[in-house]
Amino acid sequence: MCGLCGTLGGPAHWSQAAGRLDAALTRRAERQHQVRVCNALLHLQRLRLDDWQGSALVLSSPTGKREVLNSLPEVWATAQAMSGLAIDPLDPALWARLHEASGQGGAAP
Repeated sequence: MCGLCGTLGGPAHWSQAAGRLDAALTRRAERQHQVRVCNALLHLQRLRLDDWQGSALVLSSPTGKREVLNSLPEVWATAQAMSGLAIDPLDPALWARLHEASGQGGAAP
């Protein structure tokens, strides 16, 4: 992040900005939505993601280890390091497992 963005409190990564064209969500609501989706995927690895006052993300392992992170790419890299397993949030097989676990069946929309 550049010094000016950090001073002004702007998003450090493009994934942190509210910008979905199909919904009029605030930045905070968009972040909460992102955390819910991430937790659905991370649950398969027994990991949990929490939002910390809209300024950071906290990834927790089942053993109590916690990492404070700034962006979604950091979440996936750290989750892989914590679990010891490769995690690709865009993997269709991962989404299929998620849908099966939720009882919805089928593939991701």
